[in-house]
Amino acid sequence: MSGSGALWGGRFSASPAPEAHALGSSIAFDRRLAPQDVAASAAHALALRDAGLLSADDADRLIAALGEVGAEITAGRFVFDPDDEDVHSAIERGVTDRLGDLGARLHAGRSRNDLAITDLRLWMRDAGERVNAACADLARAVVDRAREHAETVMPGMTHLRAAQPVTLGHHLCAHAWALARDRQRLWQWAARSSVSPLGAGALATSTLGLDAAATAERLGFAAAFANSLDAVSDRDVVQEFLAVAAIMGTHASRLAADLARWTDPALGWAELDEAFATGSSMMPHKRNPDTLELARAKAARIAGDLAALTAVLQGLPLGYARDLQEDKEPVFDAADTLELVLPALAGAVRTLRFDEERMRAACRDDGLYATDLAEELVRTGVPFREAHRRTGELVRRLGEEGRALGDLTDPEWEAYGLAGGAGLLDPDRSVRARGGPGGPAPVSVTAQIAELAELLEGEVGPD
Repeated sequence: MSGSGALWGGRFSASPAPEAHALGSSIAFDRRLAPQDVAASAAHALALRDAGLLSADDADRLIAALGEVGAEITAGRFVFDPDDEDVHSAIERGVTDRLGDLGARLHAGRSRNDLAITDLRLWMRDAGERVNAACADLARAVVDRAREHAETVMPGMTHLRAAQPVTLGHHLCAHAWALARDRQRLWQWAARSSVSPLGAGALATSTLGLDAAATAERLGFAAAFANSLDAVSDRDVVQEFLAVAAIMGTHASRLAADLARWTDPALGWAELDEAFATGSSMMPHKRNPDTLELARAKAARIAGDLAALTAVLQGLPLGYARDLQEDKEPVFDAADTLELVLPALAGAVRTLRFDEERMRAACRDDGLYATDLAEELVRTGVPFREAHRRTGELVRRLGEEGRALGDLTDPEWEAYGLAGGAGLLDPDRSVRARGGPGGPAPVSVTAQIAELAELLEGEVGPD
């Protein structure tokens, strides 16, 4: 590539070194921005027309040529030149090849600085909608299963140890609430990111009288930039998208971790459908939860994307720097990864088979009811710390004797302070007693499901 052949080549008398060109070229990954670049360029052509810099006919010819180039790229017919630095230069070259000097007029009043981030904002807007829809589908799958199991008792866990009885519906709703928050974060990000940088130029706008607000409206943005230097310099719109994606990936991973544990044959609370499992190349009996394991691992990948861009951005002064070229691959990877993980996890949830009897059997551990006993003592007037101490001592003594709470005799219950306390050792009674808002009782779970279903009805954000 000769220096004069590049978009910036007039200042240079020599071509870049091949190694430098290879390092600087982004065409391998930013070509996926072609539809957005065509849209932004068409809007810019109209801005040039409105400013009196292009005739209406010339603007129409530019827009038609842009459409042709974009269609060829989409269809895989466009021939990228080895000298193309990026998708922006490739599209401009394609238009100029068709229109000659008219194509060369397209770039007036804009820079790749404002064009590149405009393209990326447009791409992220579409990607955010796809990811949000996939997140909603996963949340619906979880809520549907929660509805089936509003009364299914199971041990709730802390520290990966059985703690208190809950319902499966309650546990699944906890995952659904997390996914609902992810969707809200995406909506909030989308509202904040609906700003067009086009017209900011390299950093200081231009002298050509271009109407950035009209361009923003044409591209479907809510507003144009408030500060041109900020518009081309900042990447918090990308960083925030990655942060939202990383949190969503974490929630998907935690759901996958629960399902992987529940489907462990040693626990046997659920069985993963064969369509979402794999076998072993050596051990014929294996049925591995690879879908769940990969969903867990992919969360780390997305978190790495956020960390990578954050590391690039920290310490950068204002004004465009080529470091910012590194904003695209992390966001492409994060969105692509979520679009793989969320549907696979939704399928695994929908086809999961729960073993209600195994879950109920796990609730026979009398230790699950120690808190119920202590709280019942509180209801009789015993201070909680005394009730906690008394119950703890009882559990310790029974353990030393090789007995459980269910082995206590009536006189022993009376000595403890709760005549008829054996009736508290029941999972259904325990969860029904926790019927307040947000609790594990079937009545509470049903209320949560109704609220979640309403949140998931539409694909638009809350007011």
